[in-house]
Amino acid sequence: MPRFDPLEPFADQKLRKEIVHELERFGYKLYGPIPIRFHRGEPTQYEFDLNLGIVHFTEEDFKGLSQIFDSINRKWGTQMTFCIYPSKERARDMILNVRGSPKAPSEID
Repeated sequence: MPRFDPLEPFADQKLRKEIVHELERFGYKLYGPIPIRFHRGEPTQYEFDLNLGIVHFTEEDFKGLSQIFDSINRKWGTQMTFCIYPSKERARDMILNVRGSPKAPSEID
């Protein structure tokens, strides 16, 4: 069995399933849980994007998402972070980018 690499966390199926499950059951203040829809394909060993649709985020939402990441990072010894950006493909859709590692590629345009 391959050794777990905290800089390639999503290569581990168990960790990937855990974070996706937590994000799938997270209740946004105004919407409740939002079904998982991967954006730009399946997760790589470094990152993945979720299309949340049209969402208005509250401070409570950001705190709750941060708690999920803090908890999993402590448990697994990872450095996962998240950011949110607008979709270029579908006007008004918001994308949740889950970065599992500083090795994830940067895309700025």
